[in-house]
Amino acid sequence: MLLKPEIKKEAIDCIKATVNDVRTGKLIDKEGAKKVVSLLVKEVMKNYKHTLLNLIDIRHHDEYTFAHSINVCVLSILIGIKKRMEKEELEELGLGGLLHDLGKIRIEHEILNKPGKLTREEIDTMKHHPTYGYEILCFDQEIGEIPREIAYQHHEQYDGGGYPRGLCGKDIHEYAIIAALADVYDALTTDRPYRKSFLPHDAMRIMITDTETKFSPDAIRLFLEHMSIYPVGSMVRLNSGEVAVVILSHEKALIRPTLRMILDPRGDYYPEAQEVDLRRDRKRFIVGSVGDDVFLERH
Repeated sequence: MLLKPEIKKEAIDCIKATVNDVRTGKLIDKEGAKKVVSLLVKEVMKNYKHTLLNLIDIRHHDEYTFAHSINVCVLSILIGIKKRMEKEELEELGLGGLLHDLGKIRIEHEILNKPGKLTREEIDTMKHHPTYGYEILCFDQEIGEIPREIAYQHHEQYDGGGYPRGLCGKDIHEYAIIAALADVYDALTTDRPYRKSFLPHDAMRIMITDTETKFSPDAIRLFLEHMSIYPVGSMVRLNSGEVAVVILSHEKALIRPTLRMILDPRGDYYPEAQEVDLRRDRKRFIVGSVGDDVFLERH
């Protein structure tokens, strides 16, 4: 069971309303936001082994800013579950994930959606958005300190090379680190005006190379343990030439998930759905990730 359509719609409506409220000088509807996050926490806790399948289709139907906020919220909750956080902690973390980029409201639309490389001045402007987000959330003390700190710190880096304050190591809030992991992963796996999305497997590799700079080894390890090398919902090619989608990851066998077979070695669709657990099928193994274009190459 995946995220219900009505919950996704409510989440999207909530973040849109929040953005509109801030633009018109109103206070954030914190009760509405907390209600949506509570629903997402309940849904993810119930279905967390399958939730990542749903992240992929959420961004195909809605504008990037709104979909990204919801995906960061859900991914943060997933990581929090892995850390065995209590429900109340997950809700604080999820609210911060949902509102982490609120400061971008004060950034010019032309910069946010620029198709080419940003100038140095534009980059400096973009680097103000965590501070703007913190300031917006400080208008209402009932929002809570943790969501404010997530907005403020989600671009800080382990080695001190982030912004806006150049925090490093343990000076960065634990929840902000989780939101940062979710933020980077979702950004990498989504099409942007200036580049195509990376496959989940490639996004993982990029994040691993950022160990000791952007993220601590412990943070990356936590992320990989939950997300797996081949995240649920990603498509892979096997040594047999077959193409399959990952439907279940196994913590103790990260490179041998359970698959739903799609294309046979000739590139034809399998007539009936079949599942293969690579922990038991030792003759097959994954040789790499593939994108949607694999279906265009069939004939």
